[in-house]
Amino acid sequence: MKKWFTSILFSAIIFSAVGQSQYKTVVFDYEKASFNEGQPLPAGSYLLMQGPVIPEVEIVKVFLYPASSDQLLYQGQWKRTEFSQGNSFQVPITQKLKSDNEYDIRIVYYKTTTDTGRAQLREQLFGFLDAYIDQAVVVEKNKIRLNTPVGKMVKQLNQVVKRGISYYDNRSAIEFPGFSDLVASTLKNIRNKDITPGKYVEPDSAASKQGRKYNYATDQIDALKELVHSELASVLNTDLAGLYDSKTIHSYRTEKVTNILTLNAGYGVAYLRGGVNDISYGSGFTAGVSFPLGSRIFPSRFFTKTTFSAGIFLNNFKNGDDQTLSGPVVGLPLYAGVGYSLIDFLRVTAGAVVLQNTSTAPDGISLQSVLIRPYVGLSVDLNLWLGIGSKSRMETR
Repeated sequence: MKKWFTSILFSAIIFSAVGQSQYKTVVFDYEKASFNEGQPLPAGSYLLMQGPVIPEVEIVKVFLYPASSDQLLYQGQWKRTEFSQGNSFQVPITQKLKSDNEYDIRIVYYKTTTDTGRAQLREQLFGFLDAYIDQAVVVEKNKIRLNTPVGKMVKQLNQVVKRGISYYDNRSAIEFPGFSDLVASTLKNIRNKDITPGKYVEPDSAASKQGRKYNYATDQIDALKELVHSELASVLNTDLAGLYDSKTIHSYRTEKVTNILTLNAGYGVAYLRGGVNDISYGSGFTAGVSFPLGSRIFPSRFFTKTTFSAGIFLNNFKNGDDQTLSGPVVGLPLYAGVGYSLIDFLRVTAGAVVLQNTSTAPDGISLQSVLIRPYVGLSVDLNLWLGIGSKSRMETR
């Protein structure tokens, strides 16, 4: 029995792993803002989204949200390479969609930025940063004063950059990390900087005292600007692609999947009695069914991966007294517990096993006692379709 079941279990693992790794193709129609000629999106499987692009498009991003929500569920992207010179994109989506649900999908297209466009972006960003520094750094009679605390200034400078490049992406996926500690240190150095003329220039300088103060303060501010420009240039020098177009599809429904039975097969261990030094346990292969706890009532990702599982051990146990422990009804140990999916098809389960101990009294009467013991197990899931196909429908709002 064990040899036979091992072969079945091994085959089930291979079958399930292959099945879970397959992608269903979804073709996007830009003009109609629909998929697969208006059909619902496949539920419960990985997707491979395809769609047309013009040759100048370098990057396509896909964002997936629950309908009418800002909560990002998944983000995928396609980048044109030297091997993908065609007129279509392919974005894998490894977020499995729920049956009979609605989703918002945003598709964003980025086009190659020309040298002229990159130069214009650089000039624009440098101008924004310089304007911010000019209004935040004040030259007074004998010192330089900052209108804003250093930490807040650095944060606001970062925000200026992020807003300015929010419509751009780059092929190397280099993001602006924010200005370095050197910028913060430079701001601290010029904060309340004494610009008394005699301390920084020779006494016989021909410039007036006021001119010397202004020139020194300007030098300090210009050095800060140059530092900010140089740190930003590392991002602007990348292979930038600018936002070209975007399309948002609202409340697109998934297919309604019905008649699915989840079987599981695995191996479990049940504690029978005893302590650490004389523990007695039973083990064996298991077979059962699982029912998902995730639903509209419990929509979280945790409950989506959690199931109630029940089934049987395929062999009886022996306790420390060499007595056979079977189970009620079917003559084999019964188990029930809560399972959690570690990966798409592999599940760990913990719960209780129901055992039956049959013994003979001195007068020859057969005595039966029912025992409940804890157990843990590991199993693979197999989704079986009880009907033909799936029921699908599309609804619009």
